[in-house]
Amino acid sequence: MDKGLIVHTIIFNKKKQILIIKRATNNDVLANYWDVPGGTLKNGEDPCSGAIRETKEESGLDINNPNLFFYTSNIDNEKNKQFVRLIFIAEYKDGEVKVNPKEHNDYRWIDISEVDQYQLVDYLYDCFAALKSKKHNLFKF
Repeated sequence: MDKGLIVHTIIFNKKKQILIIKRATNNDVLANYWDVPGGTLKNGEDPCSGAIRETKEESGLDINNPNLFFYTSNIDNEKNKQFVRLIFIAEYKDGEVKVNPKEHNDYRWIDISEVDQYQLVDYLYDCFAALKSKKHNLFKF
């Protein structure tokens, strides 16, 4: 069975809001669902560096100090592949949100209490539930 490693980043702004981005209508996977910036790790790439790169590619933002927060794993039997997703948390450093219209068509900065108002990709429900229940020096709810 092949393996795929995916990195995502939950980004907090100074108001402690989270950036979510909406997958484009023409996206092959989960079109119109809300997600956080992320993508496939390149061969040999450090996961933290990949999270920084993917965040920049998908949102235009620079981030500070990504820290591993959560992970998920699933098996895609059709592809005979196991996917492991590493979710980092980071603080917004610099830049203006600019989504790539080929991949995403909208973005929002939301409070953690608002997540249930959006159609999220599956893994984010458990991730945000863990976020609400855990403490980290970057956030306190």
